[in-house]
This record gives sequence, structure tokens and C-alpha cells, in this order.
Amino acid sequence: MKRLMIEDLYSWSVFSEARQIDFNGHLWVREEGNIAIDPVAMCDADRAQLEQLGGVKFIVITNRDHEREAAAFQEWTGADVIVPEADADEMDIKPARMISDGETIVPGLRAIHLSYGKSPGEIVLYFSEKSAILFGDIVAGEPMGRLSLLADDKLADASKAAMELRKVLALRFNAVLVGDGHSLFKEGRQELVDCLQARDDIYINRINLDEMEWKQRKEVGSYGFEYKDIDPLIGAKDIGYCVYRLPPGKATFPMHLHHFAEEMCYVMEGTCTLRTPRGDIAVRSGDFIAFPTGPVGTHKFVNEGDASVTLLIIGITTPHDVSEYPDSNKVLPYVLQKIYRKEPGLEYFDGEL
Repeated sequence: MKRLMIEDLYSWSVFSEARQIDFNGHLWVREEGNIAIDPVAMCDADRAQLEQLGGVKFIVITNRDHEREAAAFQEWTGADVIVPEADADEMDIKPARMISDGETIVPGLRAIHLSYGKSPGEIVLYFSEKSAILFGDIVAGEPMGRLSLLADDKLADASKAAMELRKVLALRFNAVLVGDGHSLFKEGRQELVDCLQARDDIYINRINLDEMEWKQRKEVGSYGFEYKDIDPLIGAKDIGYCVYRLPPGKATFPMHLHHFAEEMCYVMEGTCTLRTPRGDIAVRSGDFIAFPTGPVGTHKFVNEGDASVTLLIIGITTPHDVSEYPDSNKVLPYVLQKIYRKEPGLEYFDGEL
């Protein structure tokens, strides 16, 4: 087996003469029990390595056409088999568990159901803590270094299948693992966008707010809102846009500023208060508000009224941005995705030998 760039993930392959690509099985090594995904046949060396890594506790099959060697693996390892609910009746193997859309298989691994693929139950697997997704059939890694959709005549509805991949684009990921072809470990999300943008039967760069569901941000104290995150779904690269619906008595985010990413707000509906170091400002429907980088752009929205307010926030997306929170003396370097207190300060050579 090949150890992948992603921690604790392995793969092994058999070559398909008919399709001229590799068919891949994957293994996630976990203390709680290893998970094999769409297993293909193994050579003796791979079998020995698998036993050294602790065998298999669960076998996950992403669709009815990827049973592959699952039955043999189940007989060999005694593993429980997990399959998509909508494909279970069309499989020969008897599962210990059936899963549906959005269901957590084990902590850190979630199933995303796609309705218009080669089979009615196909799922994509999302490794939420590894910034990775795994496609079974609908997306292949071919030619090498690129992604492609399964041939249109193999899909239940090619256009709908392509558009439904927005469910995947809504996730945060970089690596794309594939059951067929070659996986991508960098810029996989952009490759998927490029694949969809290359089609002439859909226009992935357009969406209407009515086509999106509101998502609920977890309430913490006085902070809480609903939102529709637009930019991941329409192929945006350098600009982010999100619509927020702020209920009465709630605030969006703590007072903050950005050091590298400029933002703009358009008040779509309602009224609320914009808090800044220069004082509170009443804002209303139709207002455009600029938040330049640095301290001059420090801001916070609070809804002190009795009706919800809807805000469109547009901003530059840059991985090296740093947010600063003056009320709590914290900083958030985006590249680290961890929040730190600014004080006490350290000298440059503090702690160095």
C-alpha cells in the first residue's frame, strides 16, 4: 500500500485495462479501528502490511458498483460493512449499517449523498479534519493531474449531477481522493470547479438566493445569525460574498478589523447599528459601507430593533490575512487558524538558543 500525503491514509490499486486507469482502494488507519473504502484486490505484500496496520474494523462502500472485493475483505477481516441506504437493496453484500445524506459515519468522516450519479445512492466521503473528500464513481482523476466527471451516458442526469456537486463545493477541502484514476493532494477544490466550468450544459458561476437554504450559526451569548455562503458555490477565487440574516438582539461578529482583506457591506433589508471606534452609526436598507484594511475599518453589526436585518458582505479572500479583535486583544492569523492574545509581547529572540 502507498502511504498518502494525508496523515493516516493509505491507498492501493489495480489497473483497469478496459478504462486504462487505476481502480483504488483506500484505508484510514485509526486507533478506534481502521476503515477500508471501496476495497480492490490486494497482493500478498499489501495484505501483510494491512495486518501490520491493525486490519479492518469497517468497510465503507460508496455506491452499488464499488462492492469490488468487499465480500472477500469482510470474510478475511470480520469487518462491518457500511453502505448507502439508497443502494443497499441492489447490493449482494449484507450491510451492518446503512447511511444517508449528511450522516456521520465515524467522527471526522461524513457522507454526502448525490442523487443523479451512476447509482441512486452514491455518496461522497468528507474527511472534515483532513481537508479532504473522496469520490467513488462520479468524479475520476483523469487525465493525471485533472478531474473529470463520469461519462454523461453513465449518469442518471448529467446536468443535474454536475450541479449537485455544489454540495461538495460547499465543504472546506483541498485534497480530492478518487476511487478511479489519480488523486489530487493540492488545489483539488479548484480543479473540481474547473471541471464544472468546462461544461456547456450548465453555468456553475450563477446562483439565486432562492436556490440556497439558510444555515444557522451556533449562538454564543449575544452572537448568532443565519447565513448563505455564496462564493464557494459559484467558482469565486479572490472575492468572498455571504448574506447574513441578523435577528433582533443579536450581533454578527465581535468588533474586529482586517489587516490585508478589504470588505464592503450592502444592507439588503432592514435597519441595524454599526458600531465603530468612531461611534455608533444607524444603517438601513440601501446603504453601502466600506471597511478598509487596518484600524479605520474596525466594525461590528448589532441589531437593536424588533425585526431581522439582511446584510450582504463582500470581501477579498487572502490566506495571509490577519483579523484583530480590539475589545479582547486577540489576533487571528488565517494561515494558522488559531486565535492568540496579543499580550504579553515577546522579543524576537525570546526562548531561542
